[in-house]
Amino acid sequence: MKSIKPEQKLYCGIDVSGATLDVCYQTEDGSLEWHKCTNNAEGFKEIWQHTGKDYHFVMESTGVYQLPFCFFLEAKKAWYSVVNALQIKRYIQMKLERNKSDKKDAFHICMYGAEHNPACYEMPGQLYFECRALNNAIETITTEITSFKNKLHSLSKLEIDTRVIVTGYKKILRDLQAELKKFEAELYKKLEAWQPAVVKQVRSVVGIGKRATAILVVCTQSFKYTETYQQLISYAGLSPKEYSSGSSIRGKVRICKQGGSLLRHTLYMCALNAKETNGACKELFDRLVAKGKNKKLAVIAVANKLLKQVFGVVKNECLFDRNYYKKIA
Repeated sequence: MKSIKPEQKLYCGIDVSGATLDVCYQTEDGSLEWHKCTNNAEGFKEIWQHTGKDYHFVMESTGVYQLPFCFFLEAKKAWYSVVNALQIKRYIQMKLERNKSDKKDAFHICMYGAEHNPACYEMPGQLYFECRALNNAIETITTEITSFKNKLHSLSKLEIDTRVIVTGYKKILRDLQAELKKFEAELYKKLEAWQPAVVKQVRSVVGIGKRATAILVVCTQSFKYTETYQQLISYAGLSPKEYSSGSSIRGKVRICKQGGSLLRHTLYMCALNAKETNGACKELFDRLVAKGKNKKLAVIAVANKLLKQVFGVVKNECLFDRNYYKKIA
């Protein structure tokens, strides 16, 4: 267990790249020091020699490049935070910084930590990272499959001899589809080992398929940080965004889209199915359309309804009841 975080602590800001770490850290006398090292075990030891357990380390989320250092800090039982990159970007813009360099970014990350005292990062388990890697691989292969299908379609429109190309593309397509099936089978096996109850609960919601279940569980870390369904809707980027000021600016209310695009796209596709098969969602869609609402807006409302249903079954640890909405009507 980590010791209790001291009220007076020093901050260390780290700008992470694939090969190097740029470090800016506070000293006891209030000054700042800079250090640059490699993004590997030797570099981590160098940083630890300059800082130590009394520091709160702050870094941006960079996908996977910050993870080795996070594992190092976790083993040292150090305090560290992984901050959304957009928050750091907006913080730097707020400071009216004109120049950009790794050294300056490390400085601003350090100052962000000192000013905002971000919450400490909770390291997920190994199975989460394995599921996330498989989920990302599935999305990459799915994109490639779509790309090759489009290429084959465009070649079919040419009045030239493209048989060699078509044969090659079809072979690549078959190989990609075979690998996709393997990855999906492995992902579902690991999900069952990691969060069997949650997978069963989410999968029970009418309109949420197998692939959508995997994306929801992985993207939300099994709903670890969602205490209300509003938080879940906001995380998916489906919450409404108002744009108005005074009497002259009256923008349309739209969804904010400040969330995972993969999760949002998946939920939209699920909503297209749920508006026909899920009783409560169908009733909502039909009622909005009857009122003259745009059908796309109605589908977004259905996507939000689906998220509410998913949140409900997960938080109540129960399976979806198809007739529940009729019982309370």
